[in-house]
Amino acid sequence: MIILIDSGTTNSRIRLVEETELNVSDSIKVEAGVRNTAIEGNNKKLKNEIAAGIKQLLQKHSLSPDDIKYIVASGMITSNLGLYEVPHIEAPAQLDHFLKSAKLIKSKDFFNIPCLYVPGMKNKTSGSLSKDLSSVNELDVMRGEEIETFGLLQQISPKGNGIMVLPGSHTKFVRVGKNENLLSCRTTLGGEMLKAVRDQTIISDSLTPKLVETVLSEYLMKGFNAALQEGVTRSLFHIRLLHLFSELSENERANYYAGVILSSDIEALDTIVESEKVDWILIGGSDPLRSLFLNLITYRDYHTEIIEASEEQVEMAAVYGAAKIGKAYYSNEG
Repeated sequence: MIILIDSGTTNSRIRLVEETELNVSDSIKVEAGVRNTAIEGNNKKLKNEIAAGIKQLLQKHSLSPDDIKYIVASGMITSNLGLYEVPHIEAPAQLDHFLKSAKLIKSKDFFNIPCLYVPGMKNKTSGSLSKDLSSVNELDVMRGEEIETFGLLQQISPKGNGIMVLPGSHTKFVRVGKNENLLSCRTTLGGEMLKAVRDQTIISDSLTPKLVETVLSEYLMKGFNAALQEGVTRSLFHIRLLHLFSELSENERANYYAGVILSSDIEALDTIVESEKVDWILIGGSDPLRSLFLNLITYRDYHTEIIEASEEQVEMAAVYGAAKIGKAYYSNEG
């Protein structure tokens, strides 16, 4: 058995997995992430909550620490706010590059089970940022999405050069070359913006807290086109006007709203597609974001193959990716 830890800003997922067949025996989510470290000034809560989660899995399945071959920890847990900092490796990067920089640590906090901390990735740059900021768009970083990318590639195996679209709190666009070579990444605040504007502005009264119940392409595209024509901030005020003067339902307004906000993400994707050879675009992430991006990217018509990952493939991406790194690392060690 192995344990896989995927730690983010606010939550961490801990999975107990059978190594050979990659069957997930159990999974728990703990409400602890690097946000706690930032607020409290130390990583005690993150460490204690993950340790408690591991202990819970062991006890529930009558396992001892010796029954666990290894742990793979990825995501923000390897940042300076996590449990063990591993510097980003520089793109372009293949699996071997991540293996060479991963750090294997045994600690009593995790019951002396070997824990492999996987680095994130940063874009290659020509040097320090100049004062005119002309190269700022070349900069980017990610932690955790490299695992998700490898996991989706293992399950789907698209051919040629492509772009992995990974929506969430932050949207990640990961350029992928041949032989699963991760060429670069680009990040937006799309997911955070969807929540922040909905919760903290006057249009919160015009939107449901759940946001999009069902994706309605017609209203999604109306919001998207409005943002391109009138600008994002003006189009956001459309939501209140639609509430006051139209008969649109909450879900129809929510789709319009999603189109407005995500228009900026699609424009960021435009710049990648226009400058690179793209044979495919693979869309991961959970619904409704995955479906929203599928509709928008299809509507944008990039003249390339568009692949939507299934819910099961998305759920298993972190498992396949982390286990692939763990197996390769221990195979090399052997």
